[in-house]
Amino acid sequence: MKKPLLLLAVISIFNFQFSVCQAQCSEALKQYAQRYPAAEPTDLYKLVFQDLYGPGHLLTDSLAAARYISSEVAQMSDTAYPRELGSLHDDGPFPLYEYTLCDSNFVRVNLILVKRGLLSLPELVSALLRSTEGMTVPDARFVMSHSAAFKAAYDPHYRIVRRDIFERELLSAIKLQLIAHPVHGGR
Repeated sequence: MKKPLLLLAVISIFNFQFSVCQAQCSEALKQYAQRYPAAEPTDLYKLVFQDLYGPGHLLTDSLAAARYISSEVAQMSDTAYPRELGSLHDDGPFPLYEYTLCDSNFVRVNLILVKRGLLSLPELVSALLRSTEGMTVPDARFVMSHSAAFKAAYDPHYRIVRRDIFERELLSAIKLQLIAHPVHGGR
């Protein structure tokens, strides 16, 4: 498939040094290309960018972040997801969470979790703020959005959280909510 090769080219643009074996990264790229067949080079670039820089390019103020996320959650449709989110399995067009690239420095956290009440907005914003601590803020010229094809196919609504914070705090909170309240109403 051509898309993993494009992603490897994007990685070289960043002068990205693999910290795990190349075979593992190649496998991660293949899985991404299989999971998102509508992905274009821009989307592959974005994945690499997110693994390197996390959420630092978007978040500067907790109140503004909370307002922006709240607005996005209010406008997003959740009809593509089952009425019941009884597990953390991939239940919709975009996973409830997924790790970035092969180093998995960060996690894409689907906003459907906030919309359905499995994750609170304050918890997510706090995790986002702490995920930016110590991060290098990249030049805004290198920040890209998902391609129109990717948006049309998968309707992605997510935020990037540092892996250790996600696994230590958010994942356990989400699992507890699923156990306590296995049915979360959609429309």
